[in-house]
Amino acid sequence: MTATTTYPANTEDAQLARTLNSRRWIRRYQPFPHVIAYDVFRPAVYHQLETNFRTLLADTGGRPYLTAHGIDGRTVGEEIADQLHPLLTRGWHDLLARVAGIRATGHIAVGMHHHRPGSKNGFAHNDLNPGWFLGEPPPGGLALCGPGIDYTSGRLLGEVDRTPLETVRGAALLFYLANPPWRPGDGGSTGLYRAAGADIRRPVAVVPPLNNSMLLFACTPRSFHGFISNRRTPRNSIVMWLHRTKDEAVAQWGEAVIVPYGRRRRPDATR
Repeated sequence: MTATTTYPANTEDAQLARTLNSRRWIRRYQPFPHVIAYDVFRPAVYHQLETNFRTLLADTGGRPYLTAHGIDGRTVGEEIADQLHPLLTRGWHDLLARVAGIRATGHIAVGMHHHRPGSKNGFAHNDLNPGWFLGEPPPGGLALCGPGIDYTSGRLLGEVDRTPLETVRGAALLFYLANPPWRPGDGGSTGLYRAAGADIRRPVAVVPPLNNSMLLFACTPRSFHGFISNRRTPRNSIVMWLHRTKDEAVAQWGEAVIVPYGRRRRPDATR
């Protein structure tokens, strides 16, 4: 398997550059192109991210989040975005877009994900889905999903007098943090696959949930990935999606392969 390196140190955002630690990000091509990186942020920056993540997760009181997927946590909105600095900055967004090779719009969806020990396997899916927002981001800024609109359908919530904007997920980031030391056999990794019907227990490649590490990939018809059951320890991550215009995604991939959420299925083979 061929691997090359990419150096995010060339970011034009000087403030962001001061937060980065490792400049060696690894690009791999099997089973689909993706980038992994370790020791992403400087220790003090990572420590603050972990501290804030734990506090925000505790504030949820364990209330249900994505129950169909066995995930506790919360959606990250404007009210807490500054507590996950620098992940929700335009500089970080633009760096990820450049490395992933997409033209991103500045629309982002972000979630804090917590898998309790013994969470069930996920299923292989590609994240090539639509995402709905209320208008464009401010100049040089970002637009987060909600409130006022259902991100998965575009349905307006409450008395909102605005036109929904449909985008398509262009890239996905999983940033792992606040996890116990990981050992082979613990599970909780992200598996990468060649097909939607793949057995979740037989990944082509595995990305373990090591603290201050990340997985980044462009969302394409082939970017199949899924959660592998964590047997002994919890698994925490921040998941972030960058978006592109629907017209551009359709021109590249065709509309038929962009999967609305109501059509996503969990195959029995992945249970």
